Amino acid sequence: MYSVALNASETISEAPNLLPSFWQDTFMSRIVMGNAVWNWLIACAIILAALALRRPVSRLAELIGKKSLSKDRETGAAMAASLAPAVRLLILLIGFSLALQSGLLAFSDKVNLFFQHMIDTLKAVILCLAFAGIGVSLLEISTRKAKADGNKQTVTAHVFYRRAIQVAAIVIGVFIGLRVWGFDISGLLAGIGIGGLALSLAAQDTFSNLLGGLTIMTDHAFSIGDVITTPDVEGIVEDIGFRSTKVRTFTQMQVTVPNSRLSSNTVTNLSRVIKRRIRFNISLEYGTAPDQIRSLIEKLKDRMAARENLIPENTIIVLEKFNTSSIDVLFQCFTKTLDFIQYLKEQEEILLEIMDVMAQEKLSFAFSALTVHLNDVSRQRETLEQARPDVLEKA
Repeated sequence: MYSVALNASETISEAPNLLPSFWQDTFMSRIVMGNAVWNWLIACAIILAALALRRPVSRLAELIGKKSLSKDRETGAAMAASLAPAVRLLILLIGFSLALQSGLLAFSDKVNLFFQHMIDTLKAVILCLAFAGIGVSLLEISTRKAKADGNKQTVTAHVFYRRAIQVAAIVIGVFIGLRVWGFDISGLLAGIGIGGLALSLAAQDTFSNLLGGLTIMTDHAFSIGDVITTPDVEGIVEDIGFRSTKVRTFTQMQVTVPNSRLSSNTVTNLSRVIKRRIRFNISLEYGTAPDQIRSLIEKLKDRMAARENLIPENTIIVLEKFNTSSIDVLFQCFTKTLDFIQYLKEQEEILLEIMDVMAQEKLSFAFSALTVHLNDVSRQRETLEQARPDVLEKA
C-alpha cells in the first residue's frame, strides 16, 4: 500500500490495489494524483467503453422499444427514437459512476463531492430528456394523424406545445441542477419576485409577444400553411413561435412579424373562405339597344347556370348604371373553387365566355372617351379680322 500526505482538512480513502503481483514494482504501480497508474488506466478504459457502447446500446433499446413499448409499431418506434438521447447519456453516466464512484479511484472529500454533484446533474438531465422525448414523440404521432386528416389547427397547436414542452424541460433541468449544486432556489425565486417589476419593464415587448402567441393559439386565427393578409404582410404562414410568426410572401421573401402585432391587427385568413367571389363591370357603348342588353344578360345567365363550379343562387347579372362614358352591366358570381390558381383559371374561362357572347350579339366594349377642344389661334384671328378689322389695326 502507498500513502499520500494530505492536509488536515482533507481525507482520502485508500484505493484498492488491483495490480497483479508481477507488476507491483513496475511503472504501473507509480502513484499519480493519489492513485496508481494501473487504476487510472482501468478507469479510463471504463469511460472509453461507455463512450463506445452508447450507440449500440441505444440502437438495441430502440429495437426493443419498437416491439415492447406499444402494440402500435409506429408509436413504439417514435417513443424509442425519442428516448435514444437519454439512453446514450445514461450509458455515459454509468461509465462515469463505475470509474469515479466504485472505489476504483480514491479522491479527497471535496473532489468526491464535485463528482457526486456532476453525476446528480447528469441524472437530472437524463430525466428531463426522457420526459421531454416522450412528450414530443406523442405529439409528433398526433401531429401526423392531424396532417392526414387535414386538421391544420391541431398541427399548429402541436408545434406550439412541442416548444412549450422543450422549454419546460430546460427550465426544470436548470432548477434541479441549481439545487444539486447547492444554490438556494427559494432565494432565487424571491429575487425574481423582487425584481419582477424591473424585469417586466425591460422585457415588456417579449411578454407582449408571448401573450400574442398564446392569443393566436387560443383564437385559432390562422394555422401553419394558411394564406393571410394583414396591414403589415401578405403571404403563407410558415411557423408560429413564442415571440414571432414567420410568413413567406408571394415574392418568396420570409418576413418575421412579432406576435403582438398580429394579435392586435386585423388578420384576413384567405385559406378559410367557403367560396370565392368574381365581380366586375361589363362596360357597353352608348347607343347599345335595350333589347341587345336584355339578350346579353339572359345568355350570360344561361351560360353561368351551366357551369358546375359556380353557385347558381349567388349569380347576379343586371344592368347597374349609366356611367360617364359607358352603360355598365354588373357581373357577380361565386365559385366553389377555393384553390387560388384554380380560381384564376375559372375567372379566365368566364371572361372568355363573356367575350364570346359579346361577339355573337355584335356588341362592343366601351372605353373612356374625352372630347378635347383646341384653340386655333390663326382661326380666331381671321374671325376677328372679319368682324372688327379696325380693332386689329389699332392693336
